[in-house]
Amino acid sequence: MFTVSSAPLANVQQFTYLGSILTSGCDITHEVNRRIQLASTAFGRLYHRVFFNHNLSISTKVAVYNAMCVSVLLFGCETWTLYRRHLRALEDYHIKSVQKILGLHWWNKVPHDEIRQRANVHCMEHLIMQRQLRWVGHVIRMQSNRLPRRILYPELQQGRRAAGGQKKRFSDQLKATLRKCSIPPAQLETLAADREEWREVCDEGLAAFDINYNQEADARRHMVTNVSATGPR
Repeated sequence: MFTVSSAPLANVQQFTYLGSILTSGCDITHEVNRRIQLASTAFGRLYHRVFFNHNLSISTKVAVYNAMCVSVLLFGCETWTLYRRHLRALEDYHIKSVQKILGLHWWNKVPHDEIRQRANVHCMEHLIMQRQLRWVGHVIRMQSNRLPRRILYPELQQGRRAAGGQKKRFSDQLKATLRKCSIPPAQLETLAADREEWREVCDEGLAAFDINYNQEADARRHMVTNVSATGPR
């Protein structure tokens, strides 16, 4: 048992440390939900003075949204290990917020890619990958004795992962991000060693990701439209 000033520390399933929620099961769901709530609160405080202010341009409103709401929403996301359900929740908040800034409603039926294009913003997955790639490059350039770099390359001293379904690791998240950005994982350390080169590689990879992301969204939308048009009458 651990004590602080003679007071025993209780075992809990989750607690907040440095502004982030840590759980015994290493589940990021509580942290994502809390980030969305905090960002929604920040948006609500600025709604009438900024986002509903007709004297401000859309670009100014989006700049305030990125600075005040997106920063709160993605605080600490550099080390997040996300599943598709988390990205959907973050993107839903993102789209709804941008719709309010643009004065759009769901019944206007404006596609998400057009909403992002009008506001000149990226999808939430792009923003998260951008921050994670930048952070990984920074850690790789650290000296080998620095704690963040040592944690980035962990190895089990004994035992191994069991067969079957495994919880997603940060290394899995990073490999998936590199694939989506067409960055060879084998060249990660070589590319990240040079700050300027790494920035260019990341920008090119994220631009390619945006193209694929929009194309896949268009394909899904056309498929739904075709199914609806050819459905039972």
